[in-house]
Amino acid sequence: MLGVARWFFTFLGGVLLGGGLVLHGQVAVARHMQSQVDDTFFLWRAVGRATFAFQSGDVKMALAMKEVPPEALRESDRAAWVLVIVGGLIALTGPLLRHHQGKTGGKAAKGR
Repeated sequence: MLGVARWFFTFLGGVLLGGGLVLHGQVAVARHMQSQVDDTFFLWRAVGRATFAFQSGDVKMALAMKEVPPEALRESDRAAWVLVIVGGLIALTGPLLRHHQGKTGGKAAKGR
């Protein structure tokens, strides 16, 4: 039973940790896209918005990501940090679980 608990905690922690890292990556990509749109000449941005339907997928995504409020990215970044920290702690808890040996269950009691 203890082996299942160790496996479960390690697996759950890894899933949370991985989810947090993926969310960090998504926030980084969103910020990069926003900075690329900000660095583009204002006339080209206006043309891109006016001809949105005719733009390629990456241009559409960059223009759409520009509309995401900074508060949403900040909250996503906080959530990602929480997932990474909690996932890391849970993942480390799994291997540290030990079987509790009572007064009669230890090696000394078996040898008598």
